[in-house]
Amino acid sequence: MELQENANYVHYHDALVMTSKSPTTRIDACVVSTKDYVFLVPKKSTGEFILLETTKKHNFFNGVPVQDGVAKMVQGASSVEELENSFKELLENDDKYVHKVADKKSFKFRGFLGKHTLRMSTGGMNWTSAMPTGKGVSKEFRAFHGQ
Repeated sequence: MELQENANYVHYHDALVMTSKSPTTRIDACVVSTKDYVFLVPKKSTGEFILLETTKKHNFFNGVPVQDGVAKMVQGASSVEELENSFKELLENDDKYVHKVADKKSFKFRGFLGKHTLRMSTGGMNWTSAMPTGKGVSKEFRAFHGQ
């Protein structure tokens, strides 16, 4: 099956990601999502500690900016399965960045002031939230997942 954006997958260059494991860390990421998976490819993590702010830039593509590398991977995939497998391999199937929708106890969007944030939970206080940034893209993300 040929890949079609907004039908088989969605791809956003900029998103804000936060997790319950590290609530003071802001992760700027690219989001690629199929109907079965949400992949969060981190670009930069900024942590806030008492009087110190730390920044870590992520490098997955040997000097190529993350958003360019992700776009090239998406364009190079010929099927949904190939797209999913390539991102699982890139992110080493790390549960911080690879989220299987079927494994989530809660997979809900919440809206506030026109922005829509996806909150994925495996139960208890273990959650990850992602909000693509840009005009109308968070609504588009919500619609893709049928919520």
